[in-house]
Amino acid sequence: MTRVYALLLTGVIIAATSSILIRWAGAVPFAAIAFYRLSISMAVLIPFHAFQQGSVFSGFRRFQWQYLLAGFFLSAHLIAWIASLQMTTIAHSIFLEGTHPLFAALFSAIFLKEFPKKATIPLFFLAGIGMFFIVSADFGLKESKLFGDFLAISSAAAIALYLMIARMYRTERDFTRYLIQVYGTASGFCLIYLLLKGDNLTAFGPLSWLMIVLLALGPNLVGHSLLNWASRHLEIYKVNLALLLEPVLATIGGIILFAEFPGMHFYGGAGLIILSVGLLVYLENSRKGA
Repeated sequence: MTRVYALLLTGVIIAATSSILIRWAGAVPFAAIAFYRLSISMAVLIPFHAFQQGSVFSGFRRFQWQYLLAGFFLSAHLIAWIASLQMTTIAHSIFLEGTHPLFAALFSAIFLKEFPKKATIPLFFLAGIGMFFIVSADFGLKESKLFGDFLAISSAAAIALYLMIARMYRTERDFTRYLIQVYGTASGFCLIYLLLKGDNLTAFGPLSWLMIVLLALGPNLVGHSLLNWASRHLEIYKVNLALLLEPVLATIGGIILFAEFPGMHFYGGAGLIILSVGLLVYLENSRKGA
């Protein structure tokens, strides 16, 4: 079980580099970033899968409609989250998107009959308090826009549903095939959105393209794939709770790379989030070893 948590935290750390790479990508439409990071990841996985199976098309006749749903929720999460940053305050977007562990616990109870242990329930409140501390200094800077808040909440629900489907199909042996189909359908939904919106798809500079490729190979191919894998071995509310480390790590990256130092409120909130995740790992390992 320690190995599972180690790989989960590795996935969260790698996923946390997304905001930095997006910053360096420059003025690239958010849906285009989502489309390319997904499609490039899929393109890398296809030859790897062909090498494993001896055929490019091996097993793809067994496409299931649930994979389509997983792809839809992944694309919805990426598009809604980035769009919410443009429509509401950063504080509201981060805090509302950070409610995904609550959605994960709710969906787990309804669809998977996996209920949080009583000992772990306070950890959700502890992490929520930590998230509130981080964003509290930004409250009141300007009025929140209702639709942006709605998008942030929708993004939280979408990633919880996306990981829940990964949990539902944890017995699927061909994990690479699952990722190819989910990333492929998600990129398809992003492309449809781009075409309907009329956003630019190609006129980007060399640095932007480099950052997009790094986003695909790092946060998406490695980070999201590890989150999918962890969802096969852990209840999804635990995976979502660990994801609350992402904004903490992203802020630390901003300090190192952009010299953007947060106020003292950040350090208290970050400490509470790290503490909640650490206690979750400790309690789970203690229970397994009992």
